[in-house]
Amino acid sequence: MELSRSTGARLNRLTKLYPKPLEGEEIPVTVLEVEVGQMGWSPQEKKSVYVDESTDVSILKRVRKVNLVRVFNWLSGGEGQIELSDEEMEPLRVLLETKNGEQLIYTRLKVKGKLKPHFILTSSAPPRWILSERI
Repeated sequence: MELSRSTGARLNRLTKLYPKPLEGEEIPVTVLEVEVGQMGWSPQEKKSVYVDESTDVSILKRVRKVNLVRVFNWLSGGEGQIELSDEEMEPLRVLLETKNGEQLIYTRLKVKGKLKPHFILTSSAPPRWILSERI
């Protein structure tokens, strides 16, 4: 089966290590672990980097606390990671506490022109297939 360029790009966006669904796209996930850490912008590397014991924080800009949520992505059949701020993490914590067998869905909603992470619960069971079987 031949995939069109737009379908391949969509699958890549939804199944890579850091899944980024567009508004209206949904990814069924299972939360595996939540880690709290720091990250900041490195002018030398021209990208965001995670702060550890060996990192010089004085050279970083916009150092901030992040919640790194490790999830099982049911679309790809593998693990992924979602970075959340504290205000984005609070609704997820509430959902996880009230979850009673429902499937957790990760999507993003447009708020003031920016896509913000959003989680919902559905009563359907997680899909019993992996991406390679669907292609």
